[in-house]
Amino acid sequence: MRNFSSKELVGFIIGLFVAVGFLVYGYGVFTNDFVSFDDGLLIYDNISVIRAGSLWSVQWAFANYDPELYIPLTFLSLQLDAIIGGMNPFIFHFTNLLLHIANALLITWIIRLLFKRLDIAVLLGLLFLVHPLNVEAVSWAASRKDVLSSFFFFAAIVGYLHFLETQSVKLHFVSIGLFILGLLAKVSIIPLPLVLVCIDWYKSGTLRIADLWQKKGYIAAAIPFGLLALLGKDVVLERSSPVFIGLLIPKSILFYLEKAVLPLRLSVFYPIDTSTITLAHAAVLVPMLLLAAVVGALWYFRTKRHTWSVGAIIMMLLFIPSFLQYYRGNDLYLASDRYMYLAFLGLIIIIASEIAKIISLYKLKITYGVLGIVIISFSILTVKRSLVWKDTLTLFTDVLQYEESFLAYEKVGSELLVLGKRAEAIEALKKSIDLAPSSAAFVRLGIAAEETKNWTDAKLFYLKALESSPEHAQAHTNLGRIYWDESNRTLAIDHMERAVENHPWNMMALGNLASMYTLTGQKEKALEIIDAILLLEPNNERVGPLLKKLGVQR
Repeated sequence: MRNFSSKELVGFIIGLFVAVGFLVYGYGVFTNDFVSFDDGLLIYDNISVIRAGSLWSVQWAFANYDPELYIPLTFLSLQLDAIIGGMNPFIFHFTNLLLHIANALLITWIIRLLFKRLDIAVLLGLLFLVHPLNVEAVSWAASRKDVLSSFFFFAAIVGYLHFLETQSVKLHFVSIGLFILGLLAKVSIIPLPLVLVCIDWYKSGTLRIADLWQKKGYIAAAIPFGLLALLGKDVVLERSSPVFIGLLIPKSILFYLEKAVLPLRLSVFYPIDTSTITLAHAAVLVPMLLLAAVVGALWYFRTKRHTWSVGAIIMMLLFIPSFLQYYRGNDLYLASDRYMYLAFLGLIIIIASEIAKIISLYKLKITYGVLGIVIISFSILTVKRSLVWKDTLTLFTDVLQYEESFLAYEKVGSELLVLGKRAEAIEALKKSIDLAPSSAAFVRLGIAAEETKNWTDAKLFYLKALESSPEHAQAHTNLGRIYWDESNRTLAIDHMERAVENHPWNMMALGNLASMYTLTGQKEKALEIIDAILLLEPNNERVGPLLKKLGVQR
């Protein structure tokens, strides 16, 4: 049997990863729809993506948050997808998968450079590629920011490792440039400078101030992005309790490790009861003691198990940004699968060191066989998990198998309403409100009431929605329409103005407000709104008739 050349071997590995990636995720890529869970916010209702290809969209990407994160490069990548494939979900899922495959290859490259074992690197790269815990980051279109920022994060590490080997200043600056691009995709990769210090520690066996000073370029790049992130997270930081965060950290870390080893009963939500967040509760105390024991063991074996300490610290560093994400709205969640995506690097480094030792003691075939079984088993689980992201109804019905979630009931109720299953929809929405009254559930009940022409109940539901979320654009829009039909022009215009104020690119609200101004003789205001519409949609079909009524030619 002839030996493969380096190029042939690289080509084979890339082909293998592409084949496995599409085998595991391919069906979902071609069939999964968007889900009503930030996909609208970032993609199909995002005016910069809808208007992709214009200079205005590019400017919008750099001028806006998502609304909490500054992610201009992510928005640009989504706009590029829209230019290539329109608003078809396929193109967005396809790009996510390509990025995930690239990330798995980059992890393979990193492990190869660190451990000098291509076989171990390929096996662990495949393990990352097919791990069920990564499904959320890949199959959720709105998680583009995670896979895109991770791509630049891993690429920056590869560049740095080659810089260490060659001392090429050019490679050093390339690595910093990749880091900056990653920060533009999502700031969660900000711990990279400290991760690189850990890599220095792994390679030299000692921690040196000089190694940290060498990262000054990375640190200088990280500081402004860190400040931008804090500006976007002001509401989250205000809501977050340092005590709660401190008590939850050990529990969430052990939770991620458990799911990494045994990825069963995965969910979009892992809600946690705030009443259990106390040192007196075993659910908090036991993880804290276990984590303390692990830290103690790592310290004790820091010489014999040096790589374990390096991997554990890298994993901890990459978890840190997620510690500000326990709150979603007013609710507390223990974890999100995608927050393990970057942190896998630390775990994989630990696994790689142990596999290298096992291979030196036992036969290769046994080790490869065990890893092969794990990879195949995880692949099967990942195929099943990726299909859970088929659509909104499938995703949130899956959530309700494990948790009574008000948000899941609201999403299920909303989808059932669209499907015409009104009775089931109302039942789900009422369950959502029983668990936690939310503006979204009240709005859906208002829509259900409108379908039976029960305008009184519809108004009551919309007003209830505005009690909990005064800025809810759809509630204002629907109320404005009902009041207009009841000839209450003042209230109708007031609510439509609030809808536009809170959602400046809501085309329904803009069109309705322009019509209301036109029909009430407020020509200047009507033209101002029409200009806003034309800026967003130059060929909007409602504009022509309105201009004709106003007696304006353009």
